[in-house]
Amino acid sequence: MKRVILAVASDKHGGHRLGLLNPETELEYEDKRGDVVKYNPDLIPFQEYLWELHENHIKETKKLAGRDEIIVFDNGDPTAGNKHPHEQVSTRISDQFDIAAWNMYPWLDIKNVKTVRITKGTGAHNFGEGAAEIAIQRMLQNKYPKKDIRTIYHGLAKVAGVTIDYSHHGPSTGSRNWLKGNEARYYLKSLIQDEIDLGNTPPHLVIRGHYHSYVEEYVIKMFQGKRYKVQLNVLPSYCGIDDYARQATKSKYILQHGMVCY
Repeated sequence: MKRVILAVASDKHGGHRLGLLNPETELEYEDKRGDVVKYNPDLIPFQEYLWELHENHIKETKKLAGRDEIIVFDNGDPTAGNKHPHEQVSTRISDQFDIAAWNMYPWLDIKNVKTVRITKGTGAHNFGEGAAEIAIQRMLQNKYPKKDIRTIYHGLAKVAGVTIDYSHHGPSTGSRNWLKGNEARYYLKSLIQDEIDLGNTPPHLVIRGHYHSYVEEYVIKMFQGKRYKVQLNVLPSYCGIDDYARQATKSKYILQHGMVCY
């Protein structure tokens, strides 16, 4: 069986002043003569930290993979959206698509990367109905026509014999320190039982995002003499915490940033 590295990231919120921003991103404006001027948006110190982290994670992924294939999952909310229109890099909606695409270019430039899946995320962040993810897919396909790039709400993929259930929305990461992972575990137990009740084989791996915090849980289920072991990961983000997030998280002050490679 061939060796494949699956690289998965989520919640980059491109276009937000606290979201991921490739310093090489090219945006444009019209000057007073009506000429189009291209420029690179300035990064604030927090974005410089995020991009340095992101670059290091790409480097480590390439090192891990060697010559083996890398499959990339972008698991939702690549843009900030317009439901909470504050602290944005610019007021132009299309700039968010450009920023998100530029955040993906370093992955697509890797020779080993031939397949990319983009998960449709939250309507508040993608302008509804997966609009941002669809636009980003088309931009990437135009630039990398030989690569397999598709967008999906909820996927069931098989990678090197491993079945992966992936989607943006899933369980929360817990309301208390000592409860972290409990809800994810119950979510996973229910998912496994649903699959068995339907006569299906449960997936080996379940991936979710949205909560900007990392959780890793495992459930082992014995059924009719068979042993099923399933892993669930809720992914961290590449985004900071703004006014709305402070309210929604009840003033959470510990942030986790990064991605997961399998």
